[in-house]
Amino acid sequence: MFRTVKLSLIAVLAFGSSDAIAQSTLGALLDAGARKITAEEFKAELMQRTLVGPTGIGIEFEVMYTSAGTITGLSTHSNAPRLGPGTLDGEWRADTEGRICSSMRINRASATVLAPRCQFWFKLGDTYYVSDSDSDRYAKILPRKLK
Repeated sequence: MFRTVKLSLIAVLAFGSSDAIAQSTLGALLDAGARKITAEEFKAELMQRTLVGPTGIGIEFEVMYTSAGTITGLSTHSNAPRLGPGTLDGEWRADTEGRICSSMRINRASATVLAPRCQFWFKLGDTYYVSDSDSDRYAKILPRKLK
């Protein structure tokens, strides 16, 4: 019985990790059938809606890109839960390459300013992904889900 449970656990971990690997780089995402969305599609599908997802430094957030060009939301830091939730605010715009450019601040006891970024957005199924590149197949991607 222990052997069966152990083999089942190994199978679950193997399949679970292959899903994670399949969605960790832009190349794997594109190979799975994702498509890049335009700035117009971003505005139509995601503006004024709450998105959730991680940042590259372990901050989980809920964020809304508003029609006024502002960003508002909440954040938590999974590596330091004692910090509690923080508010998140900033600005966003679309650039001429179709990227969504944002500048955000996380306000807790002391404000943390995240580096400004311009990122391409992709969609696969009901999940969105951000990437710093639209051509580097090894570029890291991060998921975003509608809440």
